[in-house]
Amino acid sequence: MRLTLSFLICCLSVCSFAQIPKKALRIQISYQNTGQYLEQAVETIEAVNVVNSATTVEYRAGQSITLQPGFEAKTGSIFTANVKSVNVNGERPLQLAAFPNPFEQTTTIEYYLPAEGTVNLWITDAQGKIVGQLIQEESQPAGRHQIEWKAGSISSGVYMPVVEANQQKAIGRLVKK
Repeated sequence: MRLTLSFLICCLSVCSFAQIPKKALRIQISYQNTGQYLEQAVETIEAVNVVNSATTVEYRAGQSITLQPGFEAKTGSIFTANVKSVNVNGERPLQLAAFPNPFEQTTTIEYYLPAEGTVNLWITDAQGKIVGQLIQEESQPAGRHQIEWKAGSISSGVYMPVVEANQQKAIGRLVKK
């Protein structure tokens, strides 16, 4: 009983100190020691640091990762930068994906709503011009949803599907062959 209680108190202490990702992060410290590191931000990461050899570092941000002059990943290091949703308080965020990608005429856009809400989903071209409004002010329940985008008359290029719900926004990237 005493061991169980001590373990529970220890777990609660660790959980209460769990770090919630910041909205934006600027990384200036260099990773000198061998090990694995994960840096996360809900929106953006800006880095001007050095990743030394025998070190594994991943940057994960919801909107963008910018490697500024001064950033260096030395030979023998493993560095990855992933622009994808970052969980806040253990909640699953608004998510967006599309398949197939690249596509020729039609692609399926799949999105996950963490809570019921009013949804907007549109497609922009590389210049930010809206080329398709797929969902406008539609009330939808929480969960996984799919919609097909038929882009037959639109020229080849890069397009961004954008889903917006409950003051959250997720942006993807599509390539039309």
